[in-house]
Amino acid sequence: MRNWLGRLASLLIAGLCCAQTTGPAEDAGVAVYVGKEMVKGYRPTPALVRKETPVVMPKFPVVDIHCHWSIYQDPVELIKAMDALGMSKAVDLSGGYGDYLDRMIEKFHMPYPDRVFVLCNIDWKKIDDPTFGQDVTAYLKSAKGKGASGLKIFKDLGLNVKDKTRKIVSIDDPRLEPVWKTCGELKMPILMHSGDPVAFFQPVDEHNERWMQLKRHPDWTFYGPQFPTWEQVLQQHVSVIQKHPGTVFISAHLANCGEDLQRLASIMDRCPNMYADISGRVAEIGRQPYSARKFLIKYQDRILFGTDRYPGRTDQERNSVYYRFLETDDEYFDYYNHPFPPEGEWKIYGVFLPDEVLKKIYHENADRALAGEMPLH
Repeated sequence: MRNWLGRLASLLIAGLCCAQTTGPAEDAGVAVYVGKEMVKGYRPTPALVRKETPVVMPKFPVVDIHCHWSIYQDPVELIKAMDALGMSKAVDLSGGYGDYLDRMIEKFHMPYPDRVFVLCNIDWKKIDDPTFGQDVTAYLKSAKGKGASGLKIFKDLGLNVKDKTRKIVSIDDPRLEPVWKTCGELKMPILMHSGDPVAFFQPVDEHNERWMQLKRHPDWTFYGPQFPTWEQVLQQHVSVIQKHPGTVFISAHLANCGEDLQRLASIMDRCPNMYADISGRVAEIGRQPYSARKFLIKYQDRILFGTDRYPGRTDQERNSVYYRFLETDDEYFDYYNHPFPPEGEWKIYGVFLPDEVLKKIYHENADRALAGEMPLH
C-alpha cells in the first residue's frame, strides 16, 4: 500500500493531469495538481520574452483549397470575407450531389466563376448497385459539365461506409475504380481525406496527446476492433493514388501524417501525382519547425494552403495563425485562436518560408491542381 501511495503522490506532484471540466466545451482545459492543491483551467502566461508578429493579410494572394460551407451562406458576404483575408479563391468541399450540388454551383460558383469553386461528392449508398460504375461515371461527367471543379472524398470512406454485407468499404475497393479513372480522364482533381490523426486510433487514456479533444468529441475516436487501423487506412489511401498515376490527388490534412514527416516524404516520393494540403495540421507541423521548414521547402511545388474553415467563420479562425506560421520566425505561440487548446497542449513556431515558396503554397500550386495539372516535381 505504501509503494502504491508513493507512486500516486509522485504522479500528482510531478505530473500535469489533463482533466475535462464538467461545464461546456469552452471551459475545457488543463487541471494541475500539486499535493492537495488543484488549479483548473491552467494556462500560464509565458515569462519568455518573444517577438510577436501579427499577420492579418498574407504576403501574396491565397487560395484556400480546403473550405466547408453550406447552401445557407451568403455569397456576397463570402467574397467580402475573402477580400478581408487576402484570399483570391476559395474551394468548397461540401458541394454534395443531386439537386443540392446544382444549387451550390448556381449560388456560389456561377456568380463568381474565377473566385469561388465547388467540389462534388458521391452517394455511397449506391455502392451495391450493379450499375454503380456506369452511374458514377455518368454522374461525374455531368457534374463536371455543370461546373464542379473536382471531387471531395470524405473520411467516412474506409471508416464508416458499409455495403449491404455490413462490411466497411475500403478506399481501394475494386468497385470504386471507375471513380478514380473517370476523374483522371476529366482532369478533375480528387481531394481525399482518409483517416485522421494517429492519436484518434489509439486508446483514449493518459498517454493520448489528444485526450482532451477526444473526451470532448468521443465520436471522433476510431480505436477498437470495429475499425481498421490507422496504418491500414493510410495504405489504402496510398494504394489508390499509386494505381492511378494519371489522376491528380490532393491528400487532405497532409495525408494525416503531420506527426511523421519522414513517412509523408516517402509517400510523396512514391506518388508524383499527389499534392497535400496543410488544413487543420499547422498544430502538428508547427511544433517541429526545423523538420517542417525543410519539408515545406523540399516539396514546395506540392503543398497547398487550406484552413478547413470558410472565409468569415468567426469561431476558431485560422487564417492569421497560418499566415504567421508560414511567414514569420516567431517562436512559442498559440496554434489556435480559441478559449482553450483544441488539439493538444503545446505551442508552435514560425518557419519563415522564402517568398518563392510562399507564392507556391499560397496560390500557384492550387491553381495547377484545380486545373487538373500534375505537380511540377
